[in-house]
Amino acid sequence: MEDLLGQIEYQASQPPDEHMFALWRAVFSLAHVDGEVADSERELVEEVMNIFSFTDEQRTEITDDMTRAGNTLNLFRAIDLPHHRAQFFRLARIMIWCDGFLHENEMAIIEAIKTDLGDEVHEYERDLRWMNRKPDLPLEEKATSCEEEMMKHIIYQMIAFYEEEEGYSNG
Repeated sequence: MEDLLGQIEYQASQPPDEHMFALWRAVFSLAHVDGEVADSERELVEEVMNIFSFTDEQRTEITDDMTRAGNTLNLFRAIDLPHHRAQFFRLARIMIWCDGFLHENEMAIIEAIKTDLGDEVHEYERDLRWMNRKPDLPLEEKATSCEEEMMKHIIYQMIAFYEEEEGYSNG
């Protein structure tokens, strides 16, 4: 676990590469799906950009993205690595629940992505299974705010992601 946390720390100190940046853009685009960008969504986007050392150029692009609704389906299609697609669904869950509600439009875009995937959707069933459940912390940990709860959940998801990355690079 210590090695894994060190790897996450190293990865977070590096700006997202083009593949990870495509993933984050697609995830962040979900903030617009319900018709408004909540303060909690803006704060989450800012916190992620800080944690994962986005470059000034990447920050500018995300800031521009946050001023207008992007096409989430097209941004999802730009994610070309299967393990990043799986990660999209995990991070999407956090983003769509960030304001505390699962909106009809948010589930509709997830359904559109599932439909667009065709038979490939079966590869992501495990990740999609929890989409309609609000993220929570393990029982032994208590958050002091909604924002902290969401950020801790992101950290847990990133740990799971890098554990899988290790499996991809070793297997």
